[in-house]
Amino acid sequence: MRIWRVLALAALAVLPSAAQAQTTTDQALGRVLAEGEARPLAAIAAIRLRHGQVAYSYYGGFARRTRTGTTPVDPDTLFRIASISKIVTTIGLMELVEQGRITLDHDASDYLGFPLRNPDFPNVPITVRMLLNHTSSIRDADGYTFPPGHRIAEFFDPSRKPGDPAYHFAHADGHPPGSWFEYCNLCYGLIGTMMERASGERFDRFQQAHVLAPLGIDGGYNPATLAHPERLATLYHHLPSGWTAATDTLPVENRSAAALAAYTPGTNGTLFSPQGGLRISMRGLTRLARFMLGHGTLDGTRLLSPHSIDLMLTPSWQYDGHNGTCPYPIASYGLSMIRLTGQRDSSGRETRPYKGYHGDLAGHLGDAYGLKSGFWYDPATGDGFLFAADGFPDDGQERPGAYSSFTHVEEDLFTALADAGK
Repeated sequence: MRIWRVLALAALAVLPSAAQAQTTTDQALGRVLAEGEARPLAAIAAIRLRHGQVAYSYYGGFARRTRTGTTPVDPDTLFRIASISKIVTTIGLMELVEQGRITLDHDASDYLGFPLRNPDFPNVPITVRMLLNHTSSIRDADGYTFPPGHRIAEFFDPSRKPGDPAYHFAHADGHPPGSWFEYCNLCYGLIGTMMERASGERFDRFQQAHVLAPLGIDGGYNPATLAHPERLATLYHHLPSGWTAATDTLPVENRSAAALAAYTPGTNGTLFSPQGGLRISMRGLTRLARFMLGHGTLDGTRLLSPHSIDLMLTPSWQYDGHNGTCPYPIASYGLSMIRLTGQRDSSGRETRPYKGYHGDLAGHLGDAYGLKSGFWYDPATGDGFLFAADGFPDDGQERPGAYSSFTHVEEDLFTALADAGK
């Protein structure tokens, strides 16, 4: 009995400290929500993983504003999660790789049905791997999506010449495909297109049937077909004039149903934004993290082999001081996966998300339509940072970070979450 009382008293002594730590994190994130960009953010949803489990979560702000009020953010709110989508797109691609329908180091032209060559290096094949790790020499130029009725091959029409804003090949003197990093969203539109040709299925439907549904993740790449559109967050810019909806307003914006019904899979995968169009919740991101930590398995369901997960995680490009340029904190990239090793990126700033960081987080950032998102986990420990923050100013107007190429708000989010859930 005496031992039991000692243990009980010891447990009680720990509780105030844990509660105080949670309150401190709540307060810190509340300040970021209220003051993050000199004007309030619309929403913050954040999770701290410890050993693969949710140790702390925070939900603040609103998912949507209407004339009658606001809808609060919660664990099931669906955010257009931006470039974190690339990871989920790659999971679908790697299923096709494992089935032998696509080979990573094969000429992408053969999977696309049209020749894909940088005119400066006509004899150098652009491979699937180069598209995934942004070393293909393709650039976004003046855009990277086409509406229905267009073919993705139009981006590379010979009428588009060097110097034209619509010319989609980078001019890196002496750097053939495979040797120079330039972050490119269009490359993932090409990936989505070849997935359609290889599978015979429309990209959004393939991802739903072969990735999201088997993993028990609510959401999708086509907002018009979401099972729960009422869970969608509207993404906002917070301008001096007030809140301006950027995308995903209700009723749901969508491509013409008739145009999609007439669409031929394998002609224009950009329709569904494989690079950034996934709508997913924090609950869904948590399941995604558990799948990656499970080496391709979640709750007994295996989608990928451990080898495929390792391929995604293993850097196939690393910044050496002169082999690429990027506006983001990226100095090491695998197949859709960034590794935050702390080394300097092309801006000369360190890729460490918070002071005192000495880890090796893997994952991806997101940045689009007023949203900043993060999907980061340590493959060795299972610790992680998952977040979505909405309501930033116009693109390029965010406050820069103090010590990294992340924004000031992202650094604050990482800092607040670093000690949460201990």
